[in-house]
Amino acid sequence: MMRHVVVALSMLMAAGVSHAGEPMTPEAVVAAAREGVTFVDNDHITARQAANSELVLLDVRTEREFTMGRIPGATWMARGVVEFRLAETMRDADAEIIVYCATGSRAALVQKTLVAQGYRNVSAHEGFETWAGARLPVENTYGTFELIEAVKGD
Repeated sequence: MMRHVVVALSMLMAAGVSHAGEPMTPEAVVAAAREGVTFVDNDHITARQAANSELVLLDVRTEREFTMGRIPGATWMARGVVEFRLAETMRDADAEIIVYCATGSRAALVQKTLVAQGYRNVSAHEGFETWAGARLPVENTYGTFELIEAVKGD
């Protein structure tokens, strides 16, 4: 229990959160989440999937988002739970983990937390929107497909 409290406190300090003054704006929350994180791109995921069959690709979006479509090979874990599940199930501090969400902010928070927990090979991806926007394969229970842009009427 104490370890979880220490991790939570370190995340608050890393994000620069303080109780003085006004609450952070949504933009400031996003900026704090992304601060200090170097994001990997689509090519990195593709290369690492080809090179490492043990790669852990985590989707930390909502379960509904994951069900609708995900990067092939991804496993869903809810943000806020992933830290606890990995602490129970993955004891290899050097396991290669890539985390993604829709736009990168949730992934950045999870990446920071996992690093604070002692995992040494964790990356955050730019986001599912970047993946799908590049027309890379997306999968769900119905198969693999490519997302296309909706046609807008005049």
